[in-house]
Amino acid sequence: MSAARTLKHVFSLAGLGLILAGCGSSLTVHQDQAVASALPYDRVSCQILFMNRNALAAQYGLPLDANPVFVKQPYGIGPLTPDTRTLQRRKAEEARGEIAAMNRSLKRRKCVAPAITDIQ
Repeated sequence: MSAARTLKHVFSLAGLGLILAGCGSSLTVHQDQAVASALPYDRVSCQILFMNRNALAAQYGLPLDANPVFVKQPYGIGPLTPDTRTLQRRKAEEARGEIAAMNRSLKRRKCVAPAITDIQ
């Protein structure tokens, strides 16, 4: 086997390795992981769940009706796109998913938001 052909195989395998390595840490995979199930929150009392949701939204500066954000990508490219978001941004996106899940649980159970009273 010639040196040029061997080098071609090495680069081909290296490229394949990079593509496959990107699948586990791709933007699409991380965005999908941000979507949380509402079922675990059904065991939490409405009052506690309101407090937890409000605290999480305040911690990341998010609205109380936050939902996960998905970046539009060309068809078929998503799993190959590396996730270059900062750790803080990823955590904020995870918080969006948790807030949305909490809201689904609150809505399904028909929980009523506690009244906010102004202390003067």
